[in-house]
Amino acid sequence: MTPPTHTPQRSIGAARGAAALCVLGAALGLGTCSLATPSAAGDAVALGIASLGLEIFLACVALGLALLSPLSLRTRLGLGPGRLSGAVLALLVLGTLALSQALDGIIEVLGLHQQSALAEFESTLAGASGWPLAVALVGVGLGPGIGEELLCRGLVQRGLEPRLGTLPAVLIAALFFGALHLEPVHAVFAGILGVYLGVVAVLAGSTRAAILCHSINNLAAVLYAARFPELTRPGVAGIAFALALAAACLLVARRAVPATSPAPLPTQEPSADGPI
Repeated sequence: MTPPTHTPQRSIGAARGAAALCVLGAALGLGTCSLATPSAAGDAVALGIASLGLEIFLACVALGLALLSPLSLRTRLGLGPGRLSGAVLALLVLGTLALSQALDGIIEVLGLHQQSALAEFESTLAGASGWPLAVALVGVGLGPGIGEELLCRGLVQRGLEPRLGTLPAVLIAALFFGALHLEPVHAVFAGILGVYLGVVAVLAGSTRAAILCHSINNLAAVLYAARFPELTRPGVAGIAFALALAAACLLVARRAVPATSPAPLPTQEPSADGPI
């Protein structure tokens, strides 16, 4: 049996690296947010820049805290290739979009839309094009898909799964994901979407799948708000259809998971000299 690889010296180095990354993330995040000047407040550029600053910070926190693990960043955050085919991943993306539309419809049917941050988000992006739209696509579309997934599905969910089991890990990560959205209405429905993304990550055996689904969903939301603000949200029938489609996509993906799936996240990687 080889000695543990997580020595005190390595622990100290990892802690320093984690602290440095968190500080760097805070500096970069605040620096980026400062570019969203008060004169630009409320427009698509300011929204995109502010969102990008926050997501840079969240990504650095996830990477920094992952350094405290004896596992590599790739393993700890689930950034390796998944076990699902491209066609199944495309189906999961479709399911994510369907669920997002269903949730938007539910918010509208319940009369909560104007009370939520979503109304301000849509009014800010309405009619955006060119440079403002490009900034919004990066900051609001791609940024959260990477930063929030590294933190919620990568760091939190994968960290809890070996200790609590899959379902509690997915639910806790989804609650945390919802809480990041602060505003109550948005937080509740983001939490529901977070459960879906958590299941996607479990089925794929990789956080990459959740990053893909989240990013495409947000990119679609930005384009939808900017270019098609006049389109109505689904009614009751449309909501039911979208929910059924999202569930069907998960079911098909579940059946596509290979019988010989990779083992759960280990607590420590074997050393180069042999098994632990």
